Amino acid sequence: MASLENRTGYFNVVFRFGGKKYTRSLCTDDEQEANRLLANLEQTVRDVKSGRISLPPDADIPTFLLSDGKLTTPHVSNSDSISEIQLSLRDLFKSFFASLPDDSLEESTVSLIKTHRNNLLRILGENVVIKEIDLNALDVYSKKRQKDNGRRKGRISANTIKKELVTLRRILQWGKKRGKLSSEIPEIRDVQLPKSTERPSFQTFDEITVQIEQDNLTQEQQDNLWECLYLGTDEIDQLIQHVREKASHTFLYPMVIAAAHTGARRSELMRSQLTDIKDDVIVIREKKRRRGQESTRRVPMSTLLKETFHEWKSEHPGGKYTFAVKDTSNRKQTKTARAITRDEAHSSFKRVLKDSKWSVIPGWHCLRHSFISNLASHSIDQRLIDEFVGHTTEEMRRRYRHLFPEVKQAAIWSVFH
Repeated sequence: MASLENRTGYFNVVFRFGGKKYTRSLCTDDEQEANRLLANLEQTVRDVKSGRISLPPDADIPTFLLSDGKLTTPHVSNSDSISEIQLSLRDLFKSFFASLPDDSLEESTVSLIKTHRNNLLRILGENVVIKEIDLNALDVYSKKRQKDNGRRKGRISANTIKKELVTLRRILQWGKKRGKLSSEIPEIRDVQLPKSTERPSFQTFDEITVQIEQDNLTQEQQDNLWECLYLGTDEIDQLIQHVREKASHTFLYPMVIAAAHTGARRSELMRSQLTDIKDDVIVIREKKRRRGQESTRRVPMSTLLKETFHEWKSEHPGGKYTFAVKDTSNRKQTKTARAITRDEAHSSFKRVLKDSKWSVIPGWHCLRHSFISNLASHSIDQRLIDEFVGHTTEEMRRRYRHLFPEVKQAAIWSVFH
């Protein structure tokens, strides 16, 4: 007689009455609560059909049946305004996280959203309600957030504040689509943000070292420069050799080569499976390129990567994941293996670089940037680069476009002899 559907994270009830089909939101993402409301609806329909409850001739049928025969007209304005006045930003975030399907977002993405949530609640107020979040409130947020200390005691950038506001807008839009709020959502472009600065171009190890030696740079400025580091092919070879000699975990050496020779993200390497390694290519499982859809890309393997994978398979601890470790959490099953975690990948990488010239490398993303930059410096077609790494933004392209000196010089000479 009636059924539930869940297409957006919240339950709708679908039912027929009097020859007509009705679909109404139950305004809940709790399956147990949805089933309770479904049972009440079916009982009310039976009561109407048996005559135990009379259906008023002017009643709104879905409203009457879903209210157990107590309401005849939808109280849209009153109920919505009351719920929205009472709805807090904290509760809206809570509902958003509760509705997320498993593995729909990268672990790092979820972690970043939670960090943004904490900053938003800290400044806007722990109990701030949605009705209070207007453009004026966001201007105040931007002004206060600028005064916070960022990483390494530096100031918070305009880009960081903008990302936090984009997260807020995303959550508000999510709530609006599910009937949780009806008020207008402020436009991020209308918020008064501090002036942003374009991120520096990618630079070599030697270029950054010279700047640090010649200029009186603060630690924050030095750290920002190292964030722009890309390693040339010779330096990549040296780094790989260092990892081979110093790594305490066997998975680290093949994982570093895979990152440096394919441009794969850390998260993509973490979910890589042995079946993704083909004869001459590696299939990389993506999550960021197409929203709501898992996709793949194929990157040809270098000779070193093919040989390393061949050696690694003989040492592999087992299981389906390419980069795995033995699972010792269950003493009775010490032979089982599992994929490495994000923290294990990060700590292992930083530990092997510690107390060496490579300790300035900011993280795994440096290998991805190096892969892109080395292809760019050899004038590889941009379409191929995008295909290998999944995507590159226009901002990212500008940061390594200076690596085409011969192409740029030829362009000038072709016009001005």
